[in-house]
Amino acid sequence: MENLVEVFKTYDPMEASLAKAKLTDEEIWFEITGDSQLSITMETFNTPLTRMALKQPIKIFVRPEDEEKAKSALFTDRSNLLNDDYEY
Repeated sequence: MENLVEVFKTYDPMEASLAKAKLTDEEIWFEITGDSQLSITMETFNTPLTRMALKQPIKIFVRPEDEEKAKSALFTDRSNLLNDDYEY
């Protein structure tokens, strides 16, 4: 992971999945660490609270030249695109 820049850190696996989807949509190459399941037998251990207690964050890294584009993709609120004026 030499020469990569950390652009995102979370303890929430769902939030990490959303971040990966945003970067994939923008065709930004990334590396991720800490994305493995903490427990193979019980999904309940793969929660944000357990990850915080065990200090097991999920981190996303990009190339330095993609840092600004990645941060824009991850942190720009585009929820207004969900507004729908149509009547059903």
